Amino acid sequence: MTDYVDYVIYSFQAIKTLTTGDGGMLLVKCSSDVEKAKRIRWFGIDRTEKQKGTWENDIKELGFKYQMTDIAAAIGLAALDELDQIFSTRNSIAEIYREEFAKTGVKVFEFSDHPRVLKFTPWMITIDTRGKRVEVMEKLRENAIESAQVHYRNDRYSVFGNHNRGEFPNMNTLEDDYLVLPLHTKMQPKDAVLVTKVVSKVMK
Repeated sequence: MTDYVDYVIYSFQAIKTLTTGDGGMLLVKCSSDVEKAKRIRWFGIDRTEKQKGTWENDIKELGFKYQMTDIAAAIGLAALDELDQIFSTRNSIAEIYREEFAKTGVKVFEFSDHPRVLKFTPWMITIDTRGKRVEVMEKLRENAIESAQVHYRNDRYSVFGNHNRGEFPNMNTLEDDYLVLPLHTKMQPKDAVLVTKVVSKVMK
């Protein structure tokens, strides 16, 4: 934790760098938040009181079902033993993407080089298709290569429609052109090279 961050959230969803199948982890800066976090992760129930056997059966704050299962925890603990290899494989595949796309002029979106942005291991590779996203996706699919838009940004979902405060032309350009490519530990260097060749052929 740092002086400018009160909370840090890690995702362990299926395609993330470290996965437990789904779920995640919350880090809190203040110890006073720990007990509250424990309550709201399980419907708002104070499990410490419940386990005493004399629980009043009351919920005093809104909670959710966010607790991790023992099975997921076991998967995560086992993955920790392979973490260095996971980092190494993902970074090496990402570097192949960078090098190969640099040869053909396809832009790979990267994190900022701001001093507060630490070295990271990418969990996805995102490119700018320059208006050819559908064409690129179709050509990748023809070659049995999966790609995805992944998500719209939040203000484009209907559920948040009433909260839209204006138009964002620069964001719209990015939103309509980006594409996420495969990046995982089962990939071989030749797989990344193939992906770049298929994409670059459409983008030339």
